[in-house]
Amino acid sequence: MAVTALFPRSLKFRLTGVVVLLVLAATVVVTWVALMLAEHDMKAIIGDQQYALLSGAAANIDEQLGARRQMLAALAESVPDAVRDQPGRMQDFIDRHPTARKAFYNLVVFDAKGELVHDARHHQTDAPLNVAGRQYFDDTLALKAGVISAPFRSQLSNMPVVLITQPIFDQRGEVALVLAGSIDLDNATFFEQISAQKPGKTGFIFIMTADGILVQHPTRARLLQHINARAGHNDATEMALRGFEGWTEANNKDGSPGIYSYKRLKSINWIVGARFPSDEAFAPMIAMRHQALLAATGFAAVAGALAWLAILTLLRPLGRLRRHIADIRAGRAAIGVLQRRRRDEIGELSTAFHELMAEREAAQERTRMIADSMPALIAYLDRDLRYRFTNAHFREMMQVEPDSMLGKTVAETFGEPFYQMLKEKLDAVLRGERVHYEREGVNQGRVVQLMGDMLPDFGSDGSVVGMYLMVMDITERKNAELTQAASEQRLKLLTDNLPVLISYLDGERRFRFVNATFRQWFGLDPARLIGQHLFDGIGAEHYRNAEQHLDQAYRGRRVTYELKARMADGIHTLETTFVPDQRADGSVAGVYSLTHDTTRMKEIEERLIQLARVDTLTGIANRLMFEEILQLALGRARRNRQPMALAYLDIDNFKTINDTLGHGAGDEVLKEFAARLVGNVRATDTVARLAGDEFVIIYEQVHNGDEALRLAAKIVEAVRCDFCVAGAPMRITTSIGIALRDNDDETPAALVARADAALYRAKRDGRDGYALDGMA
Repeated sequence: MAVTALFPRSLKFRLTGVVVLLVLAATVVVTWVALMLAEHDMKAIIGDQQYALLSGAAANIDEQLGARRQMLAALAESVPDAVRDQPGRMQDFIDRHPTARKAFYNLVVFDAKGELVHDARHHQTDAPLNVAGRQYFDDTLALKAGVISAPFRSQLSNMPVVLITQPIFDQRGEVALVLAGSIDLDNATFFEQISAQKPGKTGFIFIMTADGILVQHPTRARLLQHINARAGHNDATEMALRGFEGWTEANNKDGSPGIYSYKRLKSINWIVGARFPSDEAFAPMIAMRHQALLAATGFAAVAGALAWLAILTLLRPLGRLRRHIADIRAGRAAIGVLQRRRRDEIGELSTAFHELMAEREAAQERTRMIADSMPALIAYLDRDLRYRFTNAHFREMMQVEPDSMLGKTVAETFGEPFYQMLKEKLDAVLRGERVHYEREGVNQGRVVQLMGDMLPDFGSDGSVVGMYLMVMDITERKNAELTQAASEQRLKLLTDNLPVLISYLDGERRFRFVNATFRQWFGLDPARLIGQHLFDGIGAEHYRNAEQHLDQAYRGRRVTYELKARMADGIHTLETTFVPDQRADGSVAGVYSLTHDTTRMKEIEERLIQLARVDTLTGIANRLMFEEILQLALGRARRNRQPMALAYLDIDNFKTINDTLGHGAGDEVLKEFAARLVGNVRATDTVARLAGDEFVIIYEQVHNGDEALRLAAKIVEAVRCDFCVAGAPMRITTSIGIALRDNDDETPAALVARADAALYRAKRDGRDGYALDGMA
């Protein structure tokens, strides 16, 4: 007997079987397709996020390389003739520029034949080293300009380095010397940021040249090796070497899949890459896939069983039930319509659907209950800064009903002053940054310490569509930290663990007291130093620096001096004070030595000096930096017999924008205007903002008036493209006055005055144009 003969042949049974199979198949297929689509979108989000982070790291490296090139150029420019003609005096000159010395692992000087004439780190001027024929040296001579070398292993230090060069010209404009600064690839500080941004726990970031030579890699032994030195093949690596930028999925040479991102640097032909292992990146999706398929299969089985019960009853009640379900999905009815009192299969099916929907609503309610139970403010804001979700803690901490906040902005809910206090942080999150902050607040009249975290919510296209907010009261923790800090401070005082080197030297310059900071800073055991001569304790080099000051201290004078010393984390600036221990008869029994680490203070001073030269609104050079650069540019033009031009420009009718739209809109126009100027000049040109809407451009190596007018026309055309002001397009134009350098005796002020006069002629001619000084 056939197996099919065992089953009933009724239409109801056949229909039931078909329905069960269709429901099962459809549920599995739809769930699988939905999961695949979700995984595809999730991969795109992860890939875009990794590429965005990598792009930020690449921009940071470009900025730091550019800063070091400018610093080296400024150092080369300031080399006096006496030092240039006598390289042996170069060490004293470099010692007077600690900022440049600190920016590079080493500074070396070669003559025009490639012979090493000075080595700042090793003080070897007679080392048998000639770099003639090496690409970076020959390019520097040929271009008469600085270059960045390919990575190589230094013959002086045996370290993997990259060299930045800058020519030093003689009075005839010929290259007399080549100044070069090396960057130690093993310990370069500007690689630390990208290392900290590695994807996940097992991912990593690396840097290679366009030829595949590794510049940065977690495995230090691979530096200066070709990326393909290891056996195997990686499609993503080959794509990057052929010019690909972005992210992709590929297997590494061990066959392990991962997400690869690549971004090329602008300042040098290097490629920054990152690998995020797929098993770590997509672990949540893989777990979700299995759970969803199991849940879908179970749901399909239940639905099939319910369908079998429904088909055994009258078709009309089944149709009515279907319509009820459709109304619920469309929002036209509540789940109460499913509470049927029929004592048949339709009633049972209706009840089952009711329970399923009730469980879903209960799950949503549990989620809210969890959020409401947490002792923190939890909210979600859309891109317009309107609250879309708020938990109950807002009622307790802020005395605001959570439901009343929904749909309102931060300013509408808590007032404009509160919004302005958080505006900078909110703007940062909308730019895609994660923000963590701590501040004081008031809760029911009590001053409290608050800790907040804001996380951007990225859409599928990588844009920020909203943000998550969580704020916690950390008053108790802060108080505990302050108590602990006070206890630790007292302990430090009791154990003599001060952040200062303290020692006492007897009349023979031997250590008689040494505090524990010697171990912390230099790894020296204080007990082993006792009885040693200062020369043996600190080494010959540091003793030579200290000797003349120590001699004065033993003659009864208090002396303070600075020196550079290497610690575990790099070179530090130390300030040492020698205090004589004088007896009653005036003789000196010994000397107290106190050394402070002033590195941070020096860095702050240098940063403040740099900030004073940058326009805070636009980020370009301000008047102070412009005057310095213009003076240097005129000097180069006179020395190298090269032409140059100065453009003076402003925004047409800028006062009208401020008067009608407000200064906020005016600031946005100024920032966009500055960005367009920077984006439409050459690498050798300088853009600066003098004041208000007045800007200048220093054009070096402009050969004639026609070339200057072409450069001005390019700026005018770039500005004409509509600006976005206060959310609406606006046509902005500019007027430009240009002056060519007249003669070697012309002062910077005279050149600026001529360019300013040409600007007013351009305005008289109708604006939205340019005029050249000396042309009618």
